[in-house]
Amino acid sequence: MNTTVKMILAALPCLLQTAHAAEWAGFAGLDVRLFAESTAYANQNTSVAGPSVMVQPEFRHEWNNAADRFTAIPFARYDSLDSNRSHWDVRELNWLHQSDNWSVQAGVGKVFWGVAESRHLVDIINQSDFVENLNAEEKLGQPMLNLNIPSDYGNFNLLYLPYFRERTFPAANGRLRFELPVDTENPNLNSISHWHPDWAARWSRTFGDWDVGLAYFNGVGREPRLVPHFSEGYFRPPSALIPNYDIINQASLDVQAALDNWLLKLEALTRSGQGKRFAAVVAGFEYTQYGVFESSADLGFLLEYQYDGRDPSAPPTPSDNDIFLGTRLSLNDPQNSQLLVGMMMDANTQSTVVSVEASRRLGDQWKIEIESRLFVNVPPTDILTGLRKDDYVQLRLMRFF
Repeated sequence: MNTTVKMILAALPCLLQTAHAAEWAGFAGLDVRLFAESTAYANQNTSVAGPSVMVQPEFRHEWNNAADRFTAIPFARYDSLDSNRSHWDVRELNWLHQSDNWSVQAGVGKVFWGVAESRHLVDIINQSDFVENLNAEEKLGQPMLNLNIPSDYGNFNLLYLPYFRERTFPAANGRLRFELPVDTENPNLNSISHWHPDWAARWSRTFGDWDVGLAYFNGVGREPRLVPHFSEGYFRPPSALIPNYDIINQASLDVQAALDNWLLKLEALTRSGQGKRFAAVVAGFEYTQYGVFESSADLGFLLEYQYDGRDPSAPPTPSDNDIFLGTRLSLNDPQNSQLLVGMMMDANTQSTVVSVEASRRLGDQWKIEIESRLFVNVPPTDILTGLRKDDYVQLRLMRFF
C-alpha cells in the first residue's frame, strides 16, 4: 500500500468519531446540447439534441483546530450521445495538514497554474477532461503529494505525482471530435508505466502590483501526440488516431500585473521531449470599466495573442498563431449574473471560434448557464476541421445542495 493511501486511512478514525462536524455540499445538473447542423461523419449520433445529467457531491471535514482537513469530491456524468462522455472520476480525495510555516496535501487533488483567459498554457499538473469541455478548464483528479512552503522570499510549491492519467476524448459516435476518432482504448505509452514518478516545482512571489511565477515539470506530458492508425493497411486511409505519450521537460513563466483598470497577463514556456525543443507564449491584457452607465456593473475588454512554435512531430494545437478578442460583463447583482463573449481567430487561415458563456443564479440553490460555440471558416487542413459542423448551444440547469 502506498504512502498516500496509508495517510488517508490513518485520518479516517478521527473523521468517523466527529462526523457531526462534517460539511456536505455539491451540485447536480441537467445539460442539453442543441446542434445547429447534422453530423459531419456517418458513425456519429445523428440527434441534434443531446441531453446529459451530472452530479458532483462534496464532503469536507476539519479537525485539530482546522489544521487538518479531509476532502472527497467525486464526479459522474451520463450522456445520451457520446459513450465516452458517460464517465465518472474522483476529482479530489485528499488530506491537507497546515502548520504555521508549511502545508502538505496527500491524495488526489487539483492544482492550477496560469493567468491567461484564452489558453491555460502553463497549467500542466492535472490532465484535461476533454469530454467535459473543449476549453481544457475541466480537469481530472491527480494523485499527488503537494508540499507548500511560504516564506519572505516567495512561495515554494513542490509536487510529487506518482500516477499518470490519460486524456479523455469524445467517442467515434460523439460530437465535437476530430476528423478521425481518438482510440483511447489502445494508447501508446512508449514503455512508460502509469506509475511513472513525475515531479514539479513552482516559485511565486508578489512584487507590488506584479505577481510572478516560475515553474518546472519533468514527467509524462499531458498532451499526447495523435498518430494515425491504419487498421486496413497502409494503402487504405487511416481509421483512428492513437494517443502517444512522451517524457517531457518543461520550464514556464507566468506574470500578471494589476495596474489601475488594467490586468496585464503573460504565460510562456519552453518544452523538450516532443520533437525539437519549442517555445510558446500567451500574452495580452484585460481592461475593466467599473460602474458602467452609473450602475454596479463592470465591463471588461480582453485581447490576447497566442504563439506556439512546436513542429509537426509534437502534439497538435490550434493555438499556433492566434488572436483572442473578448468582452466580459459582470452585473454584480445578487444573482451573480455574468456574460463572457470571445472570438479566437487563426492569423494564418482566418479559422475562427466564437464562444459565449453566461450564468445567473436562480434563488439560493439553483443556477442556469448558457454556453455556445460556433466554428467559422475552418479549412480541411485545420485540426478543428472535424468540428466544422458542430456549432452548438448548451443549456445547463444546476441544483446546489
